Amino acid sequence: DVVQEGSDVTVVGWGTQVRVLQEAVAMAADVGISCELIDLRSILPWDVDTVANSVAKTGRLVVTHEAPITGGFAAEIAATIQRECFLHLESPVM
Repeated sequence: DVVQEGSDVTVVGWGTQVRVLQEAVAMAADVGISCELIDLRSILPWDVDTVANSVAKTGRLVVTHEAPITGGFAAEIAATIQRECFLHLESPVM
């Protein structure tokens, strides 16, 4: 679900991380960065279309999660969006 519309960067999270992201998005807005915040709600299956459409609009993606540094589900999201949205990305997926 798109929690907040934005135009500069897509920010994706799920679970308790979404509350933290809402604060981060508000801080970014204070310095003029417009973030589109997406709450995945489910990671199996995850809403590839919503994230891909947002990234096509913003050109950037930041994925956050509460998991190990390596091997977390964010790696799956990053790989999928890199593959699906390569021509729309203006920077690497973070």
